[in-house]
Amino acid sequence: METLCIDKMAEVIAASAAQLKEKTDSHNKLIAAAFGVEDIDNTTNDSGDQLREALYETIEVLEEIRETFKSKRLETLRKKLMRILMET
Repeated sequence: METLCIDKMAEVIAASAAQLKEKTDSHNKLIAAAFGVEDIDNTTNDSGDQLREALYETIEVLEEIRETFKSKRLETLRKKLMRILMET
């Protein structure tokens, strides 16, 4: 029972972090457009950031299709990805 609560909290936190990142990215694009620049952050993402972003996106997709497919394997994969993100 306690593990289920921890898994649910991790799921909620990961979803919240993904939403926050999405909103921050959107905000940065608006600021960049207001100043007439292509990208407000002129630094390039390193491969770790790109990997983290891809993992968040994967988790989002798995969350969206969870009810449709009801696959234990997909659920296990989603939880594993969330744990990896939480550890890094």
